[in-house]
Amino acid sequence: MRIVIEGSKVQEIGYRIFLLRQAMLYGVERIYANNLGKDKVEVLLSDKKDKVKNFYEVIRRERPPDAKVKDVKEEPYQGGNSIPPIDRYFQFLNLEQLSKGREEILQIPNYIGPAVKAVGGTFNRIDTKFNNVIDRFGVFGKSMKSVDGKLTGMDKKLGGMDESLKGIGTTLDKISTLPEKIDALPEKIAEALNPRKKQKP
Repeated sequence: MRIVIEGSKVQEIGYRIFLLRQAMLYGVERIYANNLGKDKVEVLLSDKKDKVKNFYEVIRRERPPDAKVKDVKEEPYQGGNSIPPIDRYFQFLNLEQLSKGREEILQIPNYIGPAVKAVGGTFNRIDTKFNNVIDRFGVFGKSMKSVDGKLTGMDKKLGGMDESLKGIGTTLDKISTLPEKIDALPEKIAEALNPRKKQKP
C-alpha cells in the first residue's frame, strides 16, 4: 500500500517517527516513509492485508499533536523497489536524525557568536555604569563631609538652645507658683491697709 498524507504542517514535526511507532505497535513488517515536496508525506507498506488495512485506519484517525492534515489517501503500491524491513527503516531514520543534529551543532557557533558579542557589550556597558556610580559616590562622599560640618555647627547651636531652654524652665517654674501668690494677695493687701495689725501690743 502507498499512503499519501497531505497538509499545511506534516513535515519537521516528527510525523515519520510517529508513523514508525504506529507500525511497530501494529506489527507491520516493512515500512518506508518519506517527505515529498513541502506539504506531503509518503508511506510505503508491505505486509498482510489486514495489518496494512488496520495501520491505514489508525493513520487516518490519529496524527502527531502539532500536525495540520488536509487529506490521508490510500493508493496501491506500484513501485519496483522492495520496501525495507521495519528495523532497517528504524536505523535509517536514526541516522537521518543524527545527521540533522550534527548540522544543527555545526550551526551553533553562528548562533552563539552574535549572542556572545551582545553579552560582552552588555558587560562593558555595565562596567561603565559601575565606574560612573563609583564617581558619583566620590562626589557624594565630599557632599557628606560638607553636611557633616554643617551638622557639627548645628550641634553647637542646639547646645546654646539647650541653655536657653534651661532658663525658660526656671521661668516656667516661677510662673507655676503664680496662682498661689494671687490667692494670697487679698490677705496681704488687707494687712497692708490695716495699720492696727502692724502695731505690736
